[in-house]
Amino acid sequence: MRWTECNLTGTLPTTGTWTAQSGNPAGQQWRNSCRNCTVNFTNASNGVYSFIYTANGCTDTMTITVTNKPIAGADQIGQCGGQNSTLTGTFPTTGTWTAQAGNPAGATVGATAGGIATVNFANTSSGVYSFIYTANGCTDTMTITYE
Repeated sequence: MRWTECNLTGTLPTTGTWTAQSGNPAGQQWRNSCRNCTVNFTNASNGVYSFIYTANGCTDTMTITVTNKPIAGADQIGQCGGQNSTLTGTFPTTGTWTAQAGNPAGATVGATAGGIATVNFANTSSGVYSFIYTANGCTDTMTITYE
């Protein structure tokens, strides 16, 4: 499981403590109350997370908006030119597939539906091809090696 880390540091005064606001979405991991905290978010974390800084009887709230990173899937190896390959993106399945600039000639990516697209390879296709899965403004890349 992949984690993304955020540091919470309170100032003026620096003697306060952080707590997570009740009702935050799932996917965060941290100590319940601390001065300088590190919050870890899973790859599947998604939503607005609120944290409360309390010092000298006063509170201030900050929010962190987390958008989950899409997953392009495992790299594929050992394919032969002239075949099709299926690209399956997840987390979420609403993303789109594109070929990375600079790929060798001979690969055409079809339309994406439900996070899935087909790549058509010419008989003369050879080399390492990279494909980018984009969802919610984030990307993940996978490769297909044709020999």
